Amino acid sequence: MTEHVVAAADEIPQGKGKAVEVDGLPIAVFNVEGEYYAISNRCVHMGGPLGQGILHSDLPTVDSERTSVHCPWHYWEFDLETGRSVVNEKTGLRTFDVAVEDEQVVIDL
Repeated sequence: MTEHVVAAADEIPQGKGKAVEVDGLPIAVFNVEGEYYAISNRCVHMGGPLGQGILHSDLPTVDSERTSVHCPWHYWEFDLETGRSVVNEKTGLRTFDVAVEDEQVVIDL
């Protein structure tokens, strides 16, 4: 596996995502209360940019315990830890290991 620095930790504000490309792979990186998650940046439904998605905890009147993102195009929802669709567990996205080292967000491919 190879580590890639994709951003400074402060470039991804709490509750937001950032789209990056690593070795040709489109990846979305999210900051959820200081925990960083990385998944494929393309929704399996129609390729929507998940890095621009809405975190589940930021939606009004929902359970804020869930760590997931809604696609900005059609609101398909994916668990950030597993990559699985919240509605259909047979559908999912690739996830990537993420760490913060020396204030840098690092993804392991």
